[in-house]
Amino acid sequence: MKDQYFGDVNDFRKYGLLRTLVIPDRLRLGVCWMLTEPDGKADGKFLAYLGKPKTYRHSDPELFDWLKQVIIVEQDRRIARIEGSALLGSASFQSGILTDREGERSKYFSECSTRFAGCDLVFFDPDTGLEIRSVSRGCKNSRRYLHWDEVCNTFTAGSSVLIYQHFIREKRAGYIARMTDELRDRTGAATVFSFRTPHVLFLLASQERHTAALRRRLAAIRAVWAPAQILAAQHPHPMDRPPAPIRAAARAPNGITSEGESHGQPCR
Repeated sequence: MKDQYFGDVNDFRKYGLLRTLVIPDRLRLGVCWMLTEPDGKADGKFLAYLGKPKTYRHSDPELFDWLKQVIIVEQDRRIARIEGSALLGSASFQSGILTDREGERSKYFSECSTRFAGCDLVFFDPDTGLEIRSVSRGCKNSRRYLHWDEVCNTFTAGSSVLIYQHFIREKRAGYIARMTDELRDRTGAATVFSFRTPHVLFLLASQERHTAALRRRLAAIRAVWAPAQILAAQHPHPMDRPPAPIRAAARAPNGITSEGESHGQPCR
């Protein structure tokens, strides 16, 4: 993500999701921002939500009020503000700028593995997500996206992994199912959760010791973010999957929808 974009509507959703997932059970959180240099662009339309408290505030009043104060009143968009608050509990952060210079990426993620040792959940927040080659020049190590090996290494080290993921030009139900299955197969996670907004997808590979707590949080997410929403059909392992269509999930008022869970055996 870009430092100057801190606090837009997608940030409100991601912080709310993180707070619902980790704070009630006091899970230790690591946040890898994957920050890129400011580009001078504006994101004004993505701040309009702060003027609509009736639509958004109910899902997390504390978070909404804090963001409105910092962004609208103080006009401070530094990511350090969220890090210095208690909104994400006692989270650990990797706040450095990730560049495309040779050797920088491996050093950056080596520091992450040290910083996040012992964390229950590690959140990766790239500009785009997995698989998305958004840089037209074709830089294979672009700082704007996340690599599968970086996800797998973090999961193998013992942390559950949550990923911020943009959609691509593919039917969304099929894309969510495909990414859910691939995350499960690559990491060996027995359970993968997915959450979506109108613009982005969150993928969560759960360690077995965290699954029960995270499943309890699903109920909390449905209650807080979208009382009327339903879970989509589950995405079990391909060998066990029945020939049933995936049900469409109802869109939440604030944009967060739980797409369901994927259960399966670790990849052999």
